[in-house]
Amino acid sequence: MVRRGLSVLVAVPAPVLLLLLAAGWPSYGLAWASSPYPTFTRNDTLFEHMTLHPDPAVGRVYVGAQDRLFQLDRHLTAELQFDTGPVTDSRECLPPVTEGNCPQARPTSNHNKLLLVDPYSMELITCGSVNQGICQKRSLDSVGTVLFSAERPVDTQYVAANHPNVSTVGLVVRSRPDRQPVLFVGRGYTSSHPPISTRNLVQEPVFSYEETAKLSVAGRLSEYDHHFVASFAQRQHVYFLFYRRDLKSQSREYRTYVSRVCLDDQAYYSYVEVPLACRSAAAEVLLGVFSTHQTSSTRPSEDSALCMFNLDDLDQRINSTRDLCYTQFGRAEGGGEAAYIEYEVKSNCNTLDAYPCGSDHTPSPMASRVAVEAEPILDSPSTRLTAVAVSVRAGHTIAFLGDSKGNLRKVFLGPNGEVEEYAIVSIQANAAISSDLLLDQSEEHLFIMTSTMVQPVAECHEHLDCQACLSAHDPYCGWCVLEGRCGQQAQCSRGAQAGQWLWSFDMEQKCLTIQSLSPSNISRQEKRSISLSVLGLAVLEEDKSYSCFFHDSESPATVTDMGVTCLSPDPHRVLTGPPGQDFVTVTLSLRFGNVVVTATEFTFYDCTAAKQLSGSVPCRGCVLSRWGCNWCVHQHTCTHKPACDEGVIIYNEHVSHTHCDNGQLARDRKHVALEVKTEEKRGMLPTLAISHATSHSLYNSLFLSLPVTLYNCSVGRSDCSQCHTADQKYGCVWCGGDQSTCLYGDSCSEPLEQTCPAPVIHAIEPLSGLVEGGTVLTISGSNLGQRSEDILHSVTVAGVSCSVIPHLYEVSSRIVCKTKASGGEKTGQVSVEVSGGEFGLSSQRFSYQDPFVMEVSPQRGPKAGGTSLTITGRNLLTGRPSDITVTVGGVQCVILSEAQDDSVVCVTGSSNRTGDHRVTLHYGNSQRHLHESAYSFTPNPNITQAAPAKSFLRCVCVTSYRSIDVSLEYMERCEVNSSSLILCRSPALEPSVWGSQVDVAFLLDNLRFPFGAISPQGAFSYEPNPVLHPLNQQEPLKPYRYNPGSFIQLEGENLDLAISKEEVVVLVGEGVCAVKTLTRNHLYCEPPPQQPFPGPPNGGRKHEGVHMGNLNFSLGMVQYDILSLSTFPLEAQVGVGVGASILALIVLIIVLIYRRKSKQALRDYKKVQIQLENLETSVRDRCKKEFTDLMTEMMDMSSDLVGSGIPFLDYRRYAERIFFPGHRESPLRRDLDVQESRRATVEQGLVQLSNLLNSKLFLTKFIHTLESQRTFSPRDRAYVASLLTVALHGKLEYFTDILKTLLNDLVEQYVVKNPKLMLRRTETVVEKLLTNWMSISLYAFLRDSAGESLYMLFRAIKHQVDKGPVDAVTGKAKYTLNDNRLLREDVEYKTLTLNVLMQGGGVNETQPLPSKVLDIDTITQVKEKLLDQVYKGTSFSHRPHTDSLDLEWRSGVAGHLILSDEDLTSIVQGNWKRLNTLQHYKVADGATVALVPRNSKHIHHDNHDYVAGEKTPMLEDADEGGVRLWHLVKAGEEPELPKHRRGSVRERAKAIPEIYLTRLLSMKGTLQKFVDDLFTVILSTSRPVPLAVKYFFDLLDDQAQHHAITDPETIHIWKTNSLPLRFWINIVKNPQFIFDVQPSDHVDAVLTVISQTFMDSCTTSEHKLGRDSPINKLLYARDIPRYKQMVERYYADIRQTISASDQEMNSSLAELSRNYSGELNYLVALHELYKYINKYYDQIIGALEEDSTAQKMQLGYRLQQIAAAVENKVTDL
Repeated sequence: MVRRGLSVLVAVPAPVLLLLLAAGWPSYGLAWASSPYPTFTRNDTLFEHMTLHPDPAVGRVYVGAQDRLFQLDRHLTAELQFDTGPVTDSRECLPPVTEGNCPQARPTSNHNKLLLVDPYSMELITCGSVNQGICQKRSLDSVGTVLFSAERPVDTQYVAANHPNVSTVGLVVRSRPDRQPVLFVGRGYTSSHPPISTRNLVQEPVFSYEETAKLSVAGRLSEYDHHFVASFAQRQHVYFLFYRRDLKSQSREYRTYVSRVCLDDQAYYSYVEVPLACRSAAAEVLLGVFSTHQTSSTRPSEDSALCMFNLDDLDQRINSTRDLCYTQFGRAEGGGEAAYIEYEVKSNCNTLDAYPCGSDHTPSPMASRVAVEAEPILDSPSTRLTAVAVSVRAGHTIAFLGDSKGNLRKVFLGPNGEVEEYAIVSIQANAAISSDLLLDQSEEHLFIMTSTMVQPVAECHEHLDCQACLSAHDPYCGWCVLEGRCGQQAQCSRGAQAGQWLWSFDMEQKCLTIQSLSPSNISRQEKRSISLSVLGLAVLEEDKSYSCFFHDSESPATVTDMGVTCLSPDPHRVLTGPPGQDFVTVTLSLRFGNVVVTATEFTFYDCTAAKQLSGSVPCRGCVLSRWGCNWCVHQHTCTHKPACDEGVIIYNEHVSHTHCDNGQLARDRKHVALEVKTEEKRGMLPTLAISHATSHSLYNSLFLSLPVTLYNCSVGRSDCSQCHTADQKYGCVWCGGDQSTCLYGDSCSEPLEQTCPAPVIHAIEPLSGLVEGGTVLTISGSNLGQRSEDILHSVTVAGVSCSVIPHLYEVSSRIVCKTKASGGEKTGQVSVEVSGGEFGLSSQRFSYQDPFVMEVSPQRGPKAGGTSLTITGRNLLTGRPSDITVTVGGVQCVILSEAQDDSVVCVTGSSNRTGDHRVTLHYGNSQRHLHESAYSFTPNPNITQAAPAKSFLRCVCVTSYRSIDVSLEYMERCEVNSSSLILCRSPALEPSVWGSQVDVAFLLDNLRFPFGAISPQGAFSYEPNPVLHPLNQQEPLKPYRYNPGSFIQLEGENLDLAISKEEVVVLVGEGVCAVKTLTRNHLYCEPPPQQPFPGPPNGGRKHEGVHMGNLNFSLGMVQYDILSLSTFPLEAQVGVGVGASILALIVLIIVLIYRRKSKQALRDYKKVQIQLENLETSVRDRCKKEFTDLMTEMMDMSSDLVGSGIPFLDYRRYAERIFFPGHRESPLRRDLDVQESRRATVEQGLVQLSNLLNSKLFLTKFIHTLESQRTFSPRDRAYVASLLTVALHGKLEYFTDILKTLLNDLVEQYVVKNPKLMLRRTETVVEKLLTNWMSISLYAFLRDSAGESLYMLFRAIKHQVDKGPVDAVTGKAKYTLNDNRLLREDVEYKTLTLNVLMQGGGVNETQPLPSKVLDIDTITQVKEKLLDQVYKGTSFSHRPHTDSLDLEWRSGVAGHLILSDEDLTSIVQGNWKRLNTLQHYKVADGATVALVPRNSKHIHHDNHDYVAGEKTPMLEDADEGGVRLWHLVKAGEEPELPKHRRGSVRERAKAIPEIYLTRLLSMKGTLQKFVDDLFTVILSTSRPVPLAVKYFFDLLDDQAQHHAITDPETIHIWKTNSLPLRFWINIVKNPQFIFDVQPSDHVDAVLTVISQTFMDSCTTSEHKLGRDSPINKLLYARDIPRYKQMVERYYADIRQTISASDQEMNSSLAELSRNYSGELNYLVALHELYKYINKYYDQIIGALEEDSTAQKMQLGYRLQQIAAAVENKVTDL
């Protein structure tokens, strides 16, 4: 029987790992009633996962349950519970779930799917089943504290399975100490998320996986149906154990697998999986329990078994699989397939050299067809094993197995393969043990989860002696000899030494015993050596020793060969035997320290007692005793001695008997001492020590201790209440009189006062408190009760009860109480009433206050803190000032001085966050908040520059943020000029400072900026003060005469040493004299041109003053010299008057002439204006009519589309037309152009080429090498780019990575040249790759959003063009937007309605279909229009071609006439032949026509393929001897303008009459709505912007930022060239790329104008329109500005949306790869690519050989292998 179905894994330290392979289901926590161990039970939830705190000293246990998280201590006592559910959720909705975006959401239970401890950051990781399985980081100290949780998670952050019954496993590990830890996750199938992935734990976005860091599955993930059991790390690999369907087998049964990936492999190149089968036996092993499965079922049976796998064998099989796949095409020696690529990934095993952890060019993921087999070592046929924990000991392993019936099984696994189940413990009947069966770090306790019980791994401590320990037969236990306890060997300090630890599981093991004693007993009166025989006694270190204990008498022991010897205790230390007994038996124990090693009983006999027990015959009793006592006759004693001191001795009964005499008993006298001890307490005086001695005739001594107390009642008893609280035994009373005092009762001569006076309140503190209560009030006074019970409920504060705090009460003198809520602000006295009715009031009044915070100033400051805040309000000083604290957003604000009633001043602390924060005043546990406004922590200001670096001794600008202080020995405030400029004055210093070093610093609250660190000039220095001389040095008292228009020169010394001319202010009176030049000795300034005002004139004099910093100079008076006006001659005055008169007359004449001309021009203007209004009215009316007709037609067409739908192309044809435009047939439609005999070899070579393209280095080298070849044309570049797109279509994530790399190279090139020119054309491979990438990414957007508007525009254009005549020869039409295609003639025509009959094609000929055509349409045009109307619900490729049908006119019963464009009836005039029309055949309105199949066998056409490019209109027929065809107008008779003059409106107006221009306007107005609809849907951000657009625009923004490109126009051009130009213009001009249609040339002409308009709207340059502007641009001149605004808003909105991460983009691309895999023939694309490789083979090989990295990766060698396979080319292999 083969057992499969892995369910539980436990990783254990080397050398053994144990794993349980069966299905385990969590159980409700129900307590085992008889459990003697700590338990934690809950009956309202379901326990699911459990983990332990990594620090053994903490010992916490964490339990993840349904809707709960529990935090327990080491004894399973609940510390904290946190509810995680139910949560409003739905598995179909993405978080965050709201009612708006997920109406089907319902309250859903949150199952714990993952519960892990991150031991590196000491955090708890929890993942639930709701919100798509997102995870949180929590605190290990409090599971309710969430340290991280994604607010708007992306799909790559969905970690766990979102279904309660789908498994998820994980582990936190890091590859090296210098690497960040990562989370490896294995999850079963619930959606398209990868089964195995590597998640970030540190870098943003947390819990997300990179696109490469996952197991890629190309096939349907649901078919594999992974069920993960466990994961563990071993050496440098991570292992996952799971079972899934084997899709390679016919039965598709479930098999068990183990997979391995390298720890530091971020791309899963090293992924290998190997099946496991429980069938063969090991150093380092993996043990597992398997259960049998039914085929294709995930449910296990109850039949299970334990199996053992050698880990070395497992690794060898994995390595062998990898090497076979790398080097032998996956084939084993016998030729059979042993390794293959799993999960339908398009890769193949090849012949690479071994890469231990793979590379980007190695095949992956790999799998083995050969299973690793093992035989069962323990069977459990009737009970399914569900959990396992393993403990490893030297030479053996103990496994703890949980089963489905609630039992814990203990199994011994010996080093030689022996297996013994030595114990079964019932935990909870019929409740399966959860798979989370955990040992703590010390492996002393086992945590069992069903009722979540903690149990020791072995109950060694319950065995109190050696015999009980060894009898337990527990492999965990053993007797630690020198420690005297039963425990594990690791717990025994000398357990590794021989004889020190006796293993319980060893049947032959015996406890240490004392085999024999020599002698076995002795007399209690003697002291002698005793020998103890102990076998197996452990040898001690030299400085250690044993000791013997005779009861509690210690004796040193000496170790001998047979045991130990020790001396018996001194006789007086031997216990006395009980009365009536002549011996005493004591325990003789051999001890090591205080530990009893072994023990036995030892007897001391007493010969004297033997004599006494003998009564009247002591001698007989002595010698007959069993102890061998002897009788001394002369001494009349019974002794143990072999001889008496003198006289005769009678030996024991073995000796002869002799007469015995009675003796005398000697009695002793003893002394008794009496001692009186002293005691000093409150009210007591030092006492007297008395000693007394006496003598009595006693056998025993007596010692008495009597306390004597002297007490003083007045000490510490200052009032009546205190006196009455003295202990009654002292007899204290309150003695009345003038001086009342506390005295001893007998000492009082005054009347006694039994009742104390009323309470007196001296002081209360504080004097105010909060209205909500909670203020601790201290009442000081006297007679405030004799105990707390007296005043417990009788203290009121302003009429409100105050709760007394008993333990703070001091008798009579102090009451401490806590105020209660007052219900409002009030003031009153404090009252105290004691038992008995006495009542006391305070003189001070207490106020209940409600503090109110009004304002904080300033309202912002740096986050470094140090800002002084003034908080204003009302009643702020409430309660004790020491209880008032201030916080700003949780940051302490230190109060500088005592709070005032209306203000508090504090200094902010340092914050780690910026932004608005609430200001809070804390009154003990109460708070008051500032609600109106918040305080804002701003980013710390930074001073970047300070200048100048010098100052006069009595007289600096810096770049910074807010007011600063310049700190020296002096301080100067600065003025804030702006947010980036502060103006500071340097402090004035004493002259003595000059020449010494001065330290200058700028203080911005807590920030300090030394001047030298921020100034480019270095340290700050002071210079001597400047000196200025008076203006008039010769005569200082006289004013300085100033001539206006000149400069004032000032002289002095040291003028420019420390100041610039901009800082010098020179005043002339109140006017400023502008400083022009400042040198060391001179200052030049320009006074005001006019005499300064205001101010006293002083006879035209002004005072001159100079301000240089703090220095002010008064330099004297300034007098302006005023020039008098010169006289003007009379003759000159008369001449000027006459000249002015003549000039006025000339001006008047000119004005009259101008007015006449203006009136004439105005009349002409009004006439033209009326004509224009009439023309506009005519055009408007025509537009209304045309638009109404068009909308009616479009509504009919929309109703038709409901049934047939828009004829979108499938993805394959869409991609082929986009990738290979201009190709009549897609290259991908062909078959491989190779011989059939070589097909297999070539295909294998092409697969190797596909693998080689996975190497980023090779691919970039390949592209750059081709582009550097001169013969590699732009057409080749586009073709190669499209071939690469097809080849990499199954790996779009990798394709995107290549695109980004090449784009970065392209940006580098254009940044050097002109960045605005980038992406304008398709001249490089990367530009065509970008076009293809955009086309792939936006296909879904086209189908879902923009496609409908584009199709409606196309149909509207076609309908409108077909309404008017279209020349079949020139292609010109009456209705168009393109003036080059405008029909410039008035052609008379009328609309005909024909009844069309259709033969074949499923159309019933008996039901004619009315269809509209024009009577001047050619026969071909008629057939096209009829086909459009007959097959309006059929796509173009499924319609019959016009060349395959004839138009048959049916008149009467038998009149059938075939109509054609040319026949014998065609009109020929000279060399002109006119095409036949319905008018030519005189077909009447309402005629019946039929479309019949043409009988000609030589017709060749492509019904089902579109024709690339435009349809070419008919031109003259050169085969008819110069006969030229014409339809509506003759080509030569219509004048054409020269190309250089076609854009001029003036020239065009001559050739195009006014009415023809109105046709363009009419057409534009008719189509306006459809154009607007299309532009709106393309440029709208109201619906989600395609992810690819956002991602690529962000990429362009990043590139611009990286290259310091700040010009918004450049970035705008990049975005325009990458999206509108590269994709939308292409689609709008070529609707056949997305729809199954064939645009005619006249429709294409209209689309060209619209696409050009769209392109103009996307440019930033202004189009200056004039008389010579092209008519096409004039048409949309008024609309383009509006469209430009739409484009700019579209770009701006995209930039403001949330950035698209690489993970989101890669996930979207991966889905595209899966959806469209197999659509394109990638082998043909690879073969076409190889043709270019072959063409430039030598250059590519040379480029690879020159690169050292490529040489290491053997890329050239691999390319040679491919060449040999594909082309059979001989290479240098």
